[in-house]
Amino acid sequence: MTKSNQAAFNRLLQDDNFIYGALKSLHINRYHENFDDLYQEAILTFIDAYQRFPGDPETHEHEFIVYAYQAIKWATMRHFRQENGRNKQIGFVNRLSEDDALMDYLDQISDPHCDPDNAVIYNDLFEKLYQVCDPRERRFLVLRYFANASLKEIAVDLNITRRTANNIKFRVQKKFSGLLIL
Repeated sequence: MTKSNQAAFNRLLQDDNFIYGALKSLHINRYHENFDDLYQEAILTFIDAYQRFPGDPETHEHEFIVYAYQAIKWATMRHFRQENGRNKQIGFVNRLSEDDALMDYLDQISDPHCDPDNAVIYNDLFEKLYQVCDPRERRFLVLRYFANASLKEIAVDLNITRRTANNIKFRVQKKFSGLLIL
């Protein structure tokens, strides 16, 4: 079932405060020089999130708002990284699809230019993810984020194949996704 763009716009007309909240959490207020552009991009991100949401946004409203809020923050952070010339891939390697970009939020931990205010949020999220992982997944997280190890290096360290390391990566991504939806 495809969700209509009109339904997304109608939902946005009801309440767009969470868009302002997402931008405000990144220290972007109405007086920011690019506020209007960033707000318009946030609207487009909201519509995309409405389309991609894995459930019905109307019946699972709270979960959808959290999902859209995070999507807006990620898109805005991605915009600033590109604008600042730091559009490099960090974090999980060998991304296979845009869905793998879910990990971008957690990838900020390994970015040496990470905003200290946001670092607290990222570290808290990393800690929550670390708690729900099994020992092998925990080792994967530590190697990937703090040692910046490749999948090949992780496979060698854990004495497993690269395919198994990739499977661990996807399990971690699934757990991370679950944390964000809650």
